[in-house]
Amino acid sequence: MRWDLWELFGLLGELLFFARLAVQWAASERERKPVIPVIYWYLSLAGAAILIAYALHLGSFPVLLPQVIGIAFYARGLQLDGVARKAAARRLALGLDAPDHVWPRVSVIVPVHNEESRLAGTLAPLLAQKYPGPKPEIIAALNGCTDGSRSVAAQFPGVVIAESERSGMSFGKNFGARAARQAAGGDDLLVFVDADTVVPEDALRLLAEAAAGRVRFIGTVAGAPDRGGLVVRICFAIANRATRRKRAHAPGGVMLMDRGTFDAIGGFDENLPQGTSTDCIWRGIDAGSGPGAEYVFVDSFRAVTSIRRFEKRGIIRQMLDWRRNHREFAADRRAVVSGKPYEDIR
Repeated sequence: MRWDLWELFGLLGELLFFARLAVQWAASERERKPVIPVIYWYLSLAGAAILIAYALHLGSFPVLLPQVIGIAFYARGLQLDGVARKAAARRLALGLDAPDHVWPRVSVIVPVHNEESRLAGTLAPLLAQKYPGPKPEIIAALNGCTDGSRSVAAQFPGVVIAESERSGMSFGKNFGARAARQAAGGDDLLVFVDADTVVPEDALRLLAEAAAGRVRFIGTVAGAPDRGGLVVRICFAIANRATRRKRAHAPGGVMLMDRGTFDAIGGFDENLPQGTSTDCIWRGIDAGSGPGAEYVFVDSFRAVTSIRRFEKRGIIRQMLDWRRNHREFAADRRAVVSGKPYEDIR
């Protein structure tokens, strides 16, 4: 066997990989449970980088390929570790785990227009929420319903039914929010959940945690499809990432804001046929004519929503329409969106 500087360099990479396992084992033994310390990711990145250089020197593709792929996973692992540490520091600073933490009053508004077949699936998990604060208020805002939606809502004793003959998604949200109880000082949390969307049992707690420490806020929740194949799931993943970057509404069917922001912007624009949620968010975060609310993107859970709009209109067409609407709002051309037709997907 011939030893030279390149061989020693490659050996160093392997030693770093061995060291990461030793460090992980030691940390796990100390905690008496599986643990991945942050140094594990640094050692992995360093080892992979050295072995990539070594593989290029050898001209060995089999040695190179797993290291090139692996280094992306190690970088992502380090990023997630940083996110987790930042979240833990925020929890500690805000006292979210303290027994005397003050949780806001939560009002959940579910706008309902002819959702007889889906409404029960939305209301049941909302009533089963494990929320540490005051009992959440669940409001079914029935607007222009001509089916059995009211009968479905009436099967849930804990649901407040607000009913109007007028219809419209934005009207239903505004109507429900104005029917909600208001906490003293207006520090309550408004959550809007589409009637074809399902959230986990800890969703309200996670939303309240995301809003904690913020005076004025408005935001959205990452979405996931209720069915569909790989293409649909990839499109949702792209949309979630894009809306976080553009501070728009994610395809999850859930929004949150404080009562003060809702009152300051007058709620949702009932004259817009499309893009009302993103329009509401952008008016909320506008520090000029709006309240200058902080944008909140919640990805601690996924709101599972129906893909019926994608099935009716086509997923690519719908995604492009959303993007065009975002572009029109960004260019202050709301009139263009106002002139578009409303498509009933029911």
